[in-house]
Amino acid sequence: MKANLIIQVDQQGKVIAGRRKLIQALQALSGQRLVLTIEKYKRKRTSPQNRYLHGVVFPMLQDRLIELGWKEAVSIEWVKDLMKYQFLKMETANEKTGEVITSIRATSSLTTSEMMDFIADIQQWSAETLELYIPDPNEQTELI
Repeated sequence: MKANLIIQVDQQGKVIAGRRKLIQALQALSGQRLVLTIEKYKRKRTSPQNRYLHGVVFPMLQDRLIELGWKEAVSIEWVKDLMKYQFLKMETANEKTGEVITSIRATSSLTTSEMMDFIADIQQWSAETLELYIPDPNEQTELI
């Protein structure tokens, strides 16, 4: 059993929120050896951010890329992969050998601020590279 619990502690380290769920999880695993990982809570990307990315940004990019001759862009997934490759690459080095591998972060792993940065990077890149203006979320645009 794996449990992700969000708890809140005060300045003295006392659990002030989520205590009951923490106790229940520990009781459910009583008698077993456990690995407990504690990390600072980071708010994941929001549903509105994700809807904006998939409903506005990627379709606009797709249309412009197709217009410019990129026939591979017929798939939203291809456009998404292109943007992830462009802006979410991560290099990791092997501590023993020094070998470096490149991986691509999933958008589902982004925090709200990382998602905002990802979208801003795409907006800037599309303006500079594709001459395409992508409006901010909730920005009023005129239909022609």
